[in-house]
Amino acid sequence: MLTIPRPRRLAAVVAAVTAVGAMCVSVPPAVATPAVSAAAPTAAVGATTPFKIYEAEAGTPAGGAAVRSLTSAPTTQYSSFVLEASGHSYVHLADTGQSVQWTNTTGQPISFLNVRASLPDSASGGGITGTLNLYVNGVFRQALNLNSKQSWVYEGNGNYNTSDNQNPADGDPRVFWDESHTFVTGAPIPAGATFSLRKDAANSASFYDVDSVDVENPPAPQPQPANSISITSCGAVASSAPTNGAADSQSVDSRAAIQTCIDQAEAQGKTLWIPQGTFYVKGTAGLTAQGITIAGAGLWYSTVYRDVPVPNSTPLADLFDLTSCTVRDFHIDANAVSRSTIGGDGGAMDTTGTDWLAEGIWTQHTMSGFWASGTGGTVKNSRLTSIWADGINVNNVSLNADTGNDLTVTNNFVRGTGDDAIAINSVNYNTNGDGSQTFYHPMADVTVSDNTSIAPWGGKGVGIYGGSGHQVSNNYISDTARYIGLGAGRFGVNGSDLLSATVTGNTVVRSGGNAYSQGQPALHIGNGGDGQNTGIVDQVTVTGNTVTDSLYDGIAFSTSTNTLLQDNTVNNPGRNGIAISPSFYPAPTGSATITGNTVTGLTAGSSAFVNNSTGFTATLSDNHWPPPAPEAPYGGTPAAVPGTVQAENYDTGGQGVAYNVTSVNGNANSYRADGIDLDNSSDTGGGYNLGWTGAGQWFRYTVDVATAGTYTVDLRVAAPVAAPGALHLSDASGTNLSGAVDLPATGDWQTWGTATTHVTLPAGRQILTVHQDTGGWNINYLNFTGGSDIPATNLAAGKPTSESSHTDVYPSSNVTDGNQGSYWESAHHRLPQWVQVDLGAARSASRVVLQLPAGWGARSQTLTLGGSTDGTTFTTLKSSAAHTFDPRTRNTVTLTFPATTQRYYRVTVTANSGWPAGQVSEFQIWAV
Repeated sequence: MLTIPRPRRLAAVVAAVTAVGAMCVSVPPAVATPAVSAAAPTAAVGATTPFKIYEAEAGTPAGGAAVRSLTSAPTTQYSSFVLEASGHSYVHLADTGQSVQWTNTTGQPISFLNVRASLPDSASGGGITGTLNLYVNGVFRQALNLNSKQSWVYEGNGNYNTSDNQNPADGDPRVFWDESHTFVTGAPIPAGATFSLRKDAANSASFYDVDSVDVENPPAPQPQPANSISITSCGAVASSAPTNGAADSQSVDSRAAIQTCIDQAEAQGKTLWIPQGTFYVKGTAGLTAQGITIAGAGLWYSTVYRDVPVPNSTPLADLFDLTSCTVRDFHIDANAVSRSTIGGDGGAMDTTGTDWLAEGIWTQHTMSGFWASGTGGTVKNSRLTSIWADGINVNNVSLNADTGNDLTVTNNFVRGTGDDAIAINSVNYNTNGDGSQTFYHPMADVTVSDNTSIAPWGGKGVGIYGGSGHQVSNNYISDTARYIGLGAGRFGVNGSDLLSATVTGNTVVRSGGNAYSQGQPALHIGNGGDGQNTGIVDQVTVTGNTVTDSLYDGIAFSTSTNTLLQDNTVNNPGRNGIAISPSFYPAPTGSATITGNTVTGLTAGSSAFVNNSTGFTATLSDNHWPPPAPEAPYGGTPAAVPGTVQAENYDTGGQGVAYNVTSVNGNANSYRADGIDLDNSSDTGGGYNLGWTGAGQWFRYTVDVATAGTYTVDLRVAAPVAAPGALHLSDASGTNLSGAVDLPATGDWQTWGTATTHVTLPAGRQILTVHQDTGGWNINYLNFTGGSDIPATNLAAGKPTSESSHTDVYPSSNVTDGNQGSYWESAHHRLPQWVQVDLGAARSASRVVLQLPAGWGARSQTLTLGGSTDGTTFTTLKSSAAHTFDPRTRNTVTLTFPATTQRYYRVTVTANSGWPAGQVSEFQIWAV
């Protein structure tokens, strides 16, 4: 597969990330729902927040409202409502009177709500506004303003993994959810009361999907601090009109006034004060500050709102460019409608310097929340919701810095980001416009601890990209829509190597995804998690983490060295528990110590541990998981012969038992737990086919043969070009049953044709193996017909022969005498030589079996098979190729070819590795 770029704010980075629409079901109200918030972190892990999350699916739906939940791993690469929802579940309100209700179990009054919901897009794109009614103890309280103006972008028509196309006609939507907050009108919702969201007749949107509600009782606004300058003293004017997805058209541009006050605060050594209200910064310019504190009355009260004219063509500065500043206790919002310049999207805060601090900041609808470098900086106690790209990205490049050391990201809540919720992003170099390169110091000693990352729709929950000495601990990560939950590696070709990191005590829930149809793991260690499978990932210690309900593999490795994976728990993985070199994450080399880990809840066909790499050394000890399953037929029942054996239904049992592969590239990840070498088939009937063929790979199939006999095998294959000697079939002892099978050129990987061979099988249950002798083809199924009713007759038995020469007492007549011990041998040192059989009349045949004496040592002879009706003019039936006579298979070689009617069949020998002559002991010709 080709690596595919994923937009980032760094130059020359490429992401190899490969996905699918989700399955969902409607659950009637009578179905029991969890009593606790489905997406909330446990008490010991994640951020401690002043609010509580009530998941919609944990509430009580009424009036016919339906819970919709992810029921299986995605089967396409695209997004869906359930994939982007927290908990991978939500409640759908489509008709008047439908509602979802919760009980206030916080023990405190609720005076503030933040609703995560989705409304339909408008027919032409750009979204709508609407209201949804709030009830307290069954009594109407207020209409909540909601909108879809900052959601709904489309990936169809060549826009995959972009976030700036708002044309519904292109199809394949994403970014379904947005968040809107408000104070409760009237008295707070008391402890023990019920509250509900209900679609009434006045709520005119065709549907309201409710994901979650955050509830809290905020403190009173903070007063203006001493020794501070209020931005209103410089002429900033607040707007009191609600934004609801768009700017207040009557608002005043306060950018110049705020910048004037910033300049005064810097000159006078004072704090910049942002009082209650929404203050607008209009246009494409931002604000710049150095060495001061910027404070607000609280993130519920003070807002700086960026209003960019859309569509926009001017590159955007960040709203705040900050050097060595402290910022706290205010809200940042913006009118951006997509992740792009045209959509008005710019970053919230670019930060660098020393000992900077961001605390108590709530950011929404900006390109990034924090893009921060420098030394000794901290982001803590902040919220980032509905962000178009990265939530918190600490790096070594922000504001032209070249360091990113001793940075701390702690106790932050991040939900609904379009890229990584939290990232440590160490850049090695960036390429400048003139082609030169700027290099940066690798990052060191970054701490990411006690954060909550929920439902990123376009990136990881936590990404560790390069550097050394990082500590990532006690974070709660859940519900990635399409990507890895927690990754430790390197970003792209220009990223720094990751030379050490400790990842401990984190909880990763319902994570991984099918971006680019890759079936990505929940927790990943190694290069290639983003970028081009390049660079060093070394000495990553991964201990005491819990991975639960991963969509695909729980923990996976690509190329990496000296990893310690110790005392981790993987519960209920969607695919395998721990996998080395899963699909699209190659590990041709590497090493890891894997000890003390526990895997539970494996599904049928899954394995606790798989190593798909012959070059990655995994040292296993004291792990607690079920033993590998023995080989068994897929689905539990052998395929019937005669009948069709689907190529994707190879036996279960894992690598080296049921199959042997040298690479793992498949994209039909929802079908088989191993995710190996399967492709979505366009052949008649659809389904899956086996692909990414390569010499030395094999797949085993348990079959039940009704009656002994010779069977015709029609192989449904696709090959861009012809594949001579592509495969052969063998029995459980390794005996070659079919000989080398040539495959025709069908023209493309999904243009299908049929190749035919024949095998003779005993009756009863047995194992057949399809050996891939060359690559370059796909196979959909093997159809067995015939059986005991087809005569298995050697047409050559006792027939006259002729030859180009023979030596001593080894004439050609020996090849049809039925004795494998006697043989024809040509004159020595005079190759090529030939031997032929005369059937006496033209007979139809499609298979020739050649033998040497069973006790001889192995040798290879280069053979060509010809046929003739007159003994003079010969047609090539099998092109020249080397064939191995092996005593382990009774020195037998089978040549198959399209059925032809000939009288004379001739084998020409041009080389022999065992003796300087042509040699054949039995020359058998078979109709089938």
